[in-house]
Amino acid sequence: MSEEIIDSGQFVFKPRARLIKTIGEELISNDNVAITELVKNSYDAGSPIVDITFYGEVVEKESARGKGRKETTEKIKYIKKEGASITIYDQGSGMDFDTILHAWMEPATNYKKKKDNQNPSRKFSGEKGIGRFASAKISKKLELVSKQIGKEEIVVSFDWEAFSEEENYLEDVKINWFTRPAKEIRECGTILKLNELNADWTEDDIRSLRVALSRLMNPIVPAEDFLISINLPKNFSNILSGVIERPETLNKPNYYIKGNVSKNGEPCNVIFYSKLTGKEEELSLSKSVFPKDYTAGPFSFEFKIWDRDSENLNNLAQETNALVNDIKKDLDELCGISIYRDNIRVLPYGNDNNDWVRLDIRRVNNPTLRLSNNQIVGYVSIGLETNPHLQDQSNREGLVESQAFEDLKEYIKCLLNEVEQRRYEERPRENEKSQVALSLFEQLSLSSITFKIKEEKPSAEEILNLIHQKDIALKETANKLQEIISRYRRLSALGQLIDPIIHDGGQYLHKIDLKSRFIFDESQKTSVDIQKISNKASEIQAIKKDFSLLFKRLEPFGGRRRGRPKTIVIEDVIKNQYVLCEEEFSKYNIEHIVSHTQHKVTIDESELSVMLMNLIQNAIYWLSTTDNKRKLEIAVGDEADGLYIIVSDNGPGVKEGTEDEIFNPYFSTKPDGIGLGLAIVGEIMAEYNGELSLIKEGLLGGASFKLLFKKRI
Repeated sequence: MSEEIIDSGQFVFKPRARLIKTIGEELISNDNVAITELVKNSYDAGSPIVDITFYGEVVEKESARGKGRKETTEKIKYIKKEGASITIYDQGSGMDFDTILHAWMEPATNYKKKKDNQNPSRKFSGEKGIGRFASAKISKKLELVSKQIGKEEIVVSFDWEAFSEEENYLEDVKINWFTRPAKEIRECGTILKLNELNADWTEDDIRSLRVALSRLMNPIVPAEDFLISINLPKNFSNILSGVIERPETLNKPNYYIKGNVSKNGEPCNVIFYSKLTGKEEELSLSKSVFPKDYTAGPFSFEFKIWDRDSENLNNLAQETNALVNDIKKDLDELCGISIYRDNIRVLPYGNDNNDWVRLDIRRVNNPTLRLSNNQIVGYVSIGLETNPHLQDQSNREGLVESQAFEDLKEYIKCLLNEVEQRRYEERPRENEKSQVALSLFEQLSLSSITFKIKEEKPSAEEILNLIHQKDIALKETANKLQEIISRYRRLSALGQLIDPIIHDGGQYLHKIDLKSRFIFDESQKTSVDIQKISNKASEIQAIKKDFSLLFKRLEPFGGRRRGRPKTIVIEDVIKNQYVLCEEEFSKYNIEHIVSHTQHKVTIDESELSVMLMNLIQNAIYWLSTTDNKRKLEIAVGDEADGLYIIVSDNGPGVKEGTEDEIFNPYFSTKPDGIGLGLAIVGEIMAEYNGELSLIKEGLLGGASFKLLFKKRI
């Protein structure tokens, strides 16, 4: 029996008018993005220029900068929103009545696809028609003036406030238009007049807009026939007016890598440049090191890299005749890896704090080798037709996070691996290698004397001569060791650990001196007791071994892998480090706890000791700044990913806003801190395929750092 139908028909959507305003205000994230979208429309129209002009009253106001004691007040200029306007003028193909009716007024139309491009070298950047509503983000009203060659001007007025009425349907809001003889546009083009601005515009806002627009066009394929300029009131800021250009800094990288990738992921025409050599090198890269089953499609790339140490920045300032602070600002504003599709930038990639390749996270575990996001100005060039699997999100700000997008990210990391490795090999490092220390310890050995005494039965005079030569060598070695220790004391993030090392080292040297004197005195006797001399030489040999183990605490700074990894009990190493810090624990009344478990890990014991000492000393320092009942706890356990060590304290915790920076070399929140400790711990962990991380909610209320030794798959 069939179902009885009483009535039937069809529904249609009847959108409210506020939908339009929602698109402009909510899908467009800020004013810079909004203006960029409107400039894109000018590019699509084939215009050779875009002039952005601000009109309005310029006033000054007090503004606070900094925080706490460093807070200062300064006067800043801004364009007052009341009575202000912005015009965007282009010399593109323009629009007539039919174009506005069937294209501008119909979002998501395929008009651009069907339209003959006025400039064949350009491909249309717009696809979904959202950009036209960007003006609603900037202003309350819009007047559109447009003209095609040989036709009259058409003027259309939009009142975005009318779209806010709750009861209005989209069809209820009427848009006024009229045509007239050419008045504002001579041949062809479009003028957008954004009236009754929604916000003031400060100098910082204009500067940020210039940066955003300077990054709009693909630098790999520069559009020399497309210029953007900003015009400001005369009493505003002259340096912010004029044609937008990229700073000279971008032409002076320390390294760069550029080339192409085929649709199946084959790297080709890859060029590497190093400023140190001054040469370009063509690289032959194996596809095997790149993602398998690659799906992102072909792209071209260029990654420019800067070493941001003070010496390099000073040299760059001299080369470009610029200030170091200005260079830093340029790199901070322009850093990151941007994506360009058909030569137009895809937002938000490369924006401030948009580390979409996660370079900074990647760097934490190996800061010596890896590059940070603020060292790179990178460009990736794709196409709408050639990269169909890289699709826009609905708001045109970002790509859908598909498998193709993940493949692209992994490919970029692989390319940067090549740069990083070559950069690491080329960069000048400390001339003093740990081999120097080893050679010094060889001088402490008395094996040559022991051998002669046992095997050759020398005379007292021969023994005396040998001891005299060794005595001179020992003194020279002691002096050199003292110099090295002093240098490490200045540079090391282990800071407070150096004092006990120097103290213990001095004791060892004193013991060597006493036993050497015994051998010397014994050798002066008429009847030499060979056995006594041999015993003392053996004791010196044992002291040399202890001395060498003591000095190993400093070896992470020598840039060399220490002894061979072996399986050790973690809790035993922790207890040993606690013993070394016992005096400080007592001084600051710190309760220190370690679990009574037995967890084993395969690692060089000295490296684990150094990591733990870094974290313990860090905790001790911050605990010493509090008046609370001080507590330090080290927990060891297993989880799904592997074995962990967590060092926790109930101190003040990590300063808000520095959670990522604390892992960077030379960053420290201590008044006299060097900022190497956590970077060194991260580097050692990376060598063992492990991770160092901050537990944001400290387990004891203060800071908690986690060492994770990952399971081998």
